[in-house]
Amino acid sequence: MHADPKIELTAQPVASSDTIVALSTPPGVAALAVIRLSGSESRTIIEKLITKNGATAFDWKPGQAAYRTLTHQDQTLDDVVLTFWQTPHSYTGEDTVEISCHGNPHIVENILRACLELGARTARPGEFTQRAFLNDKLSLTQAEGLLDLLYAPTERALASARAMKEGKLGHALEGVRRELVDLLSHLEASLDFAEEGIEPRIGPEFLARVEKIHAQISQLLRTAPLGRILQEGALTVIVGEPNVGKSSLLNALLREDRAIVAPTPGTTRDLIEASCNVRGLPLRLIDTAGQRDSTDPVEIEGNRRARAILPQAQLLLHVVEAHQPYTLTKIELPENIPSLLVANKSDLGRHPSLPSEAILLCALTGAGLSEMEGRIESALLKEMAGETGTLLTINARQNATLQRAAQSLDRALEALRHSMGLEVVSIELRDALHDLAEVIGETTTEDILTRLFQNFCIGK
Repeated sequence: MHADPKIELTAQPVASSDTIVALSTPPGVAALAVIRLSGSESRTIIEKLITKNGATAFDWKPGQAAYRTLTHQDQTLDDVVLTFWQTPHSYTGEDTVEISCHGNPHIVENILRACLELGARTARPGEFTQRAFLNDKLSLTQAEGLLDLLYAPTERALASARAMKEGKLGHALEGVRRELVDLLSHLEASLDFAEEGIEPRIGPEFLARVEKIHAQISQLLRTAPLGRILQEGALTVIVGEPNVGKSSLLNALLREDRAIVAPTPGTTRDLIEASCNVRGLPLRLIDTAGQRDSTDPVEIEGNRRARAILPQAQLLLHVVEAHQPYTLTKIELPENIPSLLVANKSDLGRHPSLPSEAILLCALTGAGLSEMEGRIESALLKEMAGETGTLLTINARQNATLQRAAQSLDRALEALRHSMGLEVVSIELRDALHDLAEVIGETTTEDILTRLFQNFCIGK
């Protein structure tokens, strides 16, 4: 008999029994600060800080807050608000106490020091969330969504991160995983019957189910470029000849005077980088030196740097003057990178030779800016293959693992279509199943966890 098609999960690190403590709010002077304790000794440590005359001065009711005074070694630390969550009904799945104190750094330091002296240790970056994962309070994809939520630069990125934090990716992949398990069970049962002289019943329906799984994974893979843009920003390079208004365009998109604007050609000599938000899409804008023949060493170097950055761009904004005759430019734009022709200074008129696809803009007044932002959005989302409305996107780790799963499914489909043997199909489906489990977090190496949680701040 063939083995049951369940994945043998790799061993995951076990949550530490240590009690950890950390400041969970940003350091510095503030009205309030929140210190978090998690672990089996959380209550004991707090009781030692609030016990007077040998009597415990706190009634440990989960989810309720209480006002108390913390003292340590005859020193008053602060008047605080304590909130207790009992295992397993806490963020980490462990006994957890949050201390809301005044936001003076000296007060925070004194409370932290007292907790450490009473047996806690300082939490590592992301250790609270790592414990939540190890205690099955959230999945790996939800932890990644939480990390994205903390650093989301725009509302659109925030919505995508929230969808992952809510478990939508994990739910989608869990459905695919169950379907794969069912297919493997059916396939291996057929192989068993074949050994007994009964012909396997693997036909068009089985093939269609594998094709459906492949299509579902391919749909998720199409969101990877958008996911990268939402988290990192789309590298958008502004190019053009001198004095066409590139720096004015940069300022218009930023809604501030970031770059010097002057009627003298060649004002910009170096790359000027700034970030902005265009319809929920974060952009990393780069203003470049105007491209022209020059004997000035500084301008020559500026032109070289401008040309060097072009192949790295995800979008090019090619700026020309709307009222001047449109001619073939000396600037060689990479053909594989989306570009928009921006006709600036439209207040001076439109020349008949200007191509119809040009975006008419007056960067100084803002006329045409809304249309240009819409075209930027469309250009960046064009490669999403119809996924422009989705809130759910995948990150680089998930993309790499799902790519492997898709390749395994490709080989399984090839084997099915060309009758290459059901053993081959079984191997490829198992590999795809393993990759799905890695995305979800059912099979997780310590290296993956370390790379993920070290990106969290201490106290989260």
